[in-house]
Amino acid sequence: CDGALLVVDVGEGVRAQTVSVLRLAMDRGIQPVLVLNKMDRLFTEFKMEPLDAYRHITNILEQVNVIVGVRDLESIIRASENYADSVEDADAVGEDGGAAWSVDEDEETTTNTFSPANGNVAFASAIDGWAFRVENFASMYSKKFGLKREILVRSLWGDYYVNAKTRRIVHGADKLPKKAAPSAAKPMFVGFVLDNIWKIYESVQSNDPESMEKRRNIVEKLNLKVTDRDYRHRDGKIAVRAMMNSWLPAAKGLLDMVVEKLPSPVVAQRNRLGLLWPHSKPENAEGAEAWLRMKSAIENCDSSEGSPFIAFVAKMIQKPEDGSEPKIRQPKPREESKAAEELQTPDASVEPSAGPGTVEEQEFVAFTRVLSGSIKAADKLYVYGPRFQSGSDLGWSTAEVTKVVLLMGRDTNAVEKVSAGSVCGVEGLDNAVLKTATLSNIPPEQMLPLASRLGGSETTSDLVVRVALEPHTPLETERLQLGMKKLNQADPMVDTYVMETGELVLAVTGELHLERCLVDLRERFAKGVRFHVSEPIISFRETVSTTGPAVVATTANKQVSITLKARPIPTRVARNLDQETPRTRTLLGEAKSNDSQVSQPNELRKMRETLVEVFEGEEELFNTMKSRLWSSGPRSFGTNILLGPPKGCKFPCYSKGISTWRSLFFDYEPDECNSLNPTIANGIVAGFQHTTAAGPLCEEAMYGVCFSVEDIHIDDSVVGDGPDPYGPLSGQIISCVKEALRNTTMSSQPRLVEALLRVEIQTTMDTLGSVYNVISKRRGRVVREQIKEGASIFEVEALVPVMESFGFADVLRMQTSGQASPQMVRSHWEVLEQDPLWVPQTEEELEDWSLEDKTLANNNLAAKLVNRTRR
Repeated sequence: CDGALLVVDVGEGVRAQTVSVLRLAMDRGIQPVLVLNKMDRLFTEFKMEPLDAYRHITNILEQVNVIVGVRDLESIIRASENYADSVEDADAVGEDGGAAWSVDEDEETTTNTFSPANGNVAFASAIDGWAFRVENFASMYSKKFGLKREILVRSLWGDYYVNAKTRRIVHGADKLPKKAAPSAAKPMFVGFVLDNIWKIYESVQSNDPESMEKRRNIVEKLNLKVTDRDYRHRDGKIAVRAMMNSWLPAAKGLLDMVVEKLPSPVVAQRNRLGLLWPHSKPENAEGAEAWLRMKSAIENCDSSEGSPFIAFVAKMIQKPEDGSEPKIRQPKPREESKAAEELQTPDASVEPSAGPGTVEEQEFVAFTRVLSGSIKAADKLYVYGPRFQSGSDLGWSTAEVTKVVLLMGRDTNAVEKVSAGSVCGVEGLDNAVLKTATLSNIPPEQMLPLASRLGGSETTSDLVVRVALEPHTPLETERLQLGMKKLNQADPMVDTYVMETGELVLAVTGELHLERCLVDLRERFAKGVRFHVSEPIISFRETVSTTGPAVVATTANKQVSITLKARPIPTRVARNLDQETPRTRTLLGEAKSNDSQVSQPNELRKMRETLVEVFEGEEELFNTMKSRLWSSGPRSFGTNILLGPPKGCKFPCYSKGISTWRSLFFDYEPDECNSLNPTIANGIVAGFQHTTAAGPLCEEAMYGVCFSVEDIHIDDSVVGDGPDPYGPLSGQIISCVKEALRNTTMSSQPRLVEALLRVEIQTTMDTLGSVYNVISKRRGRVVREQIKEGASIFEVEALVPVMESFGFADVLRMQTSGQASPQMVRSHWEVLEQDPLWVPQTEEELEDWSLEDKTLANNNLAAKLVNRTRR
């Protein structure tokens, strides 16, 4: 997309999801505008006076701008560090030894803050159908008072007041006449805007003759096109909606802001080219020509004849049950209407069709943004999946477009052609696109795919809740599997798979998401299929809490002995490595398929910069990684690290895959030992990947563990002339390394790692104690508490384990009589400090806890979670 509407509830203020979506938009280079919604709540629910409402709105704007300011400051610091690193000329340093700086004060991009005076803030009430910017009132009052519209736009927001005596607009209440009481002074936004809106809402609070007269006067003075029946309606909601929608229509107010303040597709694509298409120019002439052609087409949003077609599929949308035909009323000539009526008349001589079961119908529409070229029905395109790499034979397919439609709310309207810069729906891609994809007419050998991170920020680690689905009868298994496949295709945050035991597993992000997915299965994707749902299984991670003893892994034929050790990675480092997983996965896949070459230098530079920041304060581990890093896991891009043997090792081992890994993270040149013993090195890496994918405690993935190879010993004298009776050496190494890593993990005080949710709760003083009670019973902890300015409402922020979040909202509402409601978002992974393997050993422990006493086992939460997950 080119821009974003950031909607904030003025009653609730800035919440956790506000921060996350705003930072995501800025990270993706998307320009946002702010919509302060539910303005009606300030009067109808909170009973605020206009001046109090103005102060409340100002406070919310400050909170939003703090988020923007922090993000801008981070960008400035990062840019200054990059600048300082690149300066090598002595001329760039002033006399005081500091870098020579210059300020471009004329550029409009120096500030990104939200302000009504900048035109990027709208005030709205969606339920009452109105929205406005200060520009709307500036246009009204410029005609009435004969002032310039630009002056009113700047002065209708902020600390501006009207001096009625001198007929001047002054900045600051201190410049008003001293005889005027400061408390009575109102900012222009209050006197010229909010007071008028509040009068309309006051007029609908009662249905007495006086209120009806007020409504009539308002309609006449504002010259509103409202019927007497509407503004005199006894239901105040209908009356206020009729008047406000006629005076300040929401569609006009919001669309004017979008058109004026958000960039056009041409400008947006040019500004975001590095994020949309992060490829550097190839060295070969043929690749450089293809690169230049694609760059020019995307950068200029080229829709001319002969330009390459490139589009991005953001998600798959299911068609409505009654088909995708438009429900929009379109006028037709009388002849066409008469012909259509004749066609609808059934003919007894014509046999009915065989029905939809004979032909496989397309059920999804691909939500597509066209970046260059144009698309129309019957076009044959290449479909590139998110894991396609340049020049690869995997990750792509072909498909034919059956229909191109405009998406208009719940309805669609078929069109002949859609050009660059537009958003449309594409039909015919059901079997080619799972969740996201790139569409193009460029063949695979010349294609440079769009950035894989365009599809969203979700990772497999976010899917921490799993359930098993079982059909009521075996005959419905196939239909249930098909329904789960459709759900997986329609929801980007869902994963479905079949286990080795035949269980159908549905993985989601949380309780509410699970409920929504089950409803979609029953009512849409697997309608009519009866199935049973198991108890939710929560995903955990496994880690170690201390450095354990070294363990020797010896192959079955006694030829190779490998010494291994495990130690914990600092929590902050592990969390940051988890956040970098999507970028690492993309760059590693490209490096493997392109002989260690990466065509996205900006992404590589960002990852290396982040790596330096992550390991700040852990120089010893960072320096060790530079010379010994072999791999990361699970699946080659996780939070666990494998270090190779030190330089003093008698038998150094290496392989091409390890060289690719180290050169990805560090500016590294492979040394002379690359060709020695690749079988042993690859076997150790494979054993490491198997172990980190399923730990020894409960077969869950490992988290934040650094495994290191301390020594390797090879004895060739034990190998005879004939074939090895124990099988290939690589298989022996994988088996013994996997067993040794599991043993060293169990010797390093293993711990469980559980996922936490960040919970935000708004409640009153009377129910604050009940909120704390519910949080403590769910093993949660409060991290922040503050009273909301201008209201007797407390905002409580807490961390609650995902394991304990099921039913949390219902219990909280019940305990607080509905006065508290939580909002939960995924936070992070946290180590559970209890030892799941602890048993009494000392004399004092045996005296307090005998082996026969079952109290210990019943109270050991970690042990209970391990046993429950194993089942």
